[in-house]
Amino acid sequence: EYLVVLDRQKLERARAEASVLRTVLKAVGGSVSRHDAVRRALEAVRTSLPLCHLAFFELDALGRHLACIAWAGLTDFEAIIEPLNVEPADNLVAVAHQHQKTVHVHDLLEAPGQMPFARLKGMAAVVMPIGTRGPRGVLYVSALPDVLNDGALRLLQALCDAIGALLDIASLEAEAAQARDIASQRDRLATIGQLVAGVAHEINNPLAFLKSNLQSLKHEVDDLREQNQGAQLGEVDDIVTESLDGVARIETLVQALKGTSRNRNEKIRFDPARAVNEAVTIFRGAKKSECDILCELGQLPELLGSPSALGQVVLNLMQNGLDAMAEVERPRRKLEISAKCENDIVYLTVRDHGTGIPLEVQKKMYDAFFTTKGVGKGTGLGLYICKEIIEGFGGHMELTTGPTGTTFHMMMPAEAEDDS
Repeated sequence: EYLVVLDRQKLERARAEASVLRTVLKAVGGSVSRHDAVRRALEAVRTSLPLCHLAFFELDALGRHLACIAWAGLTDFEAIIEPLNVEPADNLVAVAHQHQKTVHVHDLLEAPGQMPFARLKGMAAVVMPIGTRGPRGVLYVSALPDVLNDGALRLLQALCDAIGALLDIASLEAEAAQARDIASQRDRLATIGQLVAGVAHEINNPLAFLKSNLQSLKHEVDDLREQNQGAQLGEVDDIVTESLDGVARIETLVQALKGTSRNRNEKIRFDPARAVNEAVTIFRGAKKSECDILCELGQLPELLGSPSALGQVVLNLMQNGLDAMAEVERPRRKLEISAKCENDIVYLTVRDHGTGIPLEVQKKMYDAFFTTKGVGKGTGLGLYICKEIIEGFGGHMELTTGPTGTTFHMMMPAEAEDDS
């Protein structure tokens, strides 16, 4: 036989908590935006906690400020406050966020540090961090001391969990959308690469005929000169020689285009100096009037990967460098590309003479779709793809920047020679 003892008061409280949680979940699930969902969730909890004030502070994208985006029980005037700095932590909201621990204040009038709202006499407060996949924000609740009992704290923790899950879902959806956009951009790049390869092939065929005919013409001119019949052919000889030089330049450019349009996912041994030179050749052909380009490459060992991918990194960094020098006078615009090998590590650098990269931009510049360029001038994928490619070589990227320019440093391990 078993004896069961039920505490009617606790049972009723549990039923009330369950009812509030169902209301919270319904509010979260039925909202269009996450801000609206959080506001409804706060309102739902407030119905079971008399005379309480609730506010949610969301961490911004840079992780530097906490902004109040939803509240309940507060007037609009009270809730409109400036975003709080997470450092230094002189505010109890920032303290809870920074240490990821709940802060319980038994008397607001005697609480140390700053508070986000007015300190009301006889009121207590609790500040709870929110986030499961990392810090997302902070929940602030003030009420009479006896209201913030164990049951209320359980309810508030459940509210924090619900908001955290909501923000995680929103974050995952944003990441999934970014992944789809990245895949779409890569598909476009692959299509462009195929078109470039096709155009280069079509150019290569008539180019071969033109080169062959010019060489034959040059031989005929040489024969006439040897027979003393070409006294007046000096100008023709100059024309043919200059034409052959032009054909050689076109041929070099076509070969470079064919090289950079190869599959970026292939894994082959290749000479990185050749891949870099091909990228510089293409860029110089398109942008030589806009800046000076210096390229110094030492003797380099082979890398394992895609030469076209490495070429794309160089092209992206050179274009970014040129954009960084937009406000610099033309005589001072200079791009410097260099490479060397030390201790089986290939060091590749691309330097511009622009105005440097601000600290706040450095924190996000490798994020997908982050760009400081105007609409239509950048996709925000350049540095993201560069970093991904270099890491695919088993290497990493660093940078040094200042008012006289920026240098990107890439370090990649050389491909070891086979023992056989």
